[in-house]
Amino acid sequence: MDVREEVYEQILAILKDAKFPINSLEELIAALPEGLDTTCRIGDVEVTAAEAKSLITEKDFPFKNAKHVAELMVERAGL
Repeated sequence: MDVREEVYEQILAILKDAKFPINSLEELIAALPEGLDTTCRIGDVEVTAAEAKSLITEKDFPFKNAKHVAELMVERAGL
């Protein structure tokens, strides 16, 4: 599995219990298991939701499902 797929799968797992649609950044943060402290880890690299939130704008909402969030995040992160 490459880095893009690994990050994508981690985002899906993190949001598996989230209620969709998610209509705002505040709702997205509330849906994360550890809020802004939620972390994706790839090898020795860790990225928190607080660090990644700059990749999302209010124009990106609503999110229909976890796949929508994962696709946007890996694209914006340049993976």
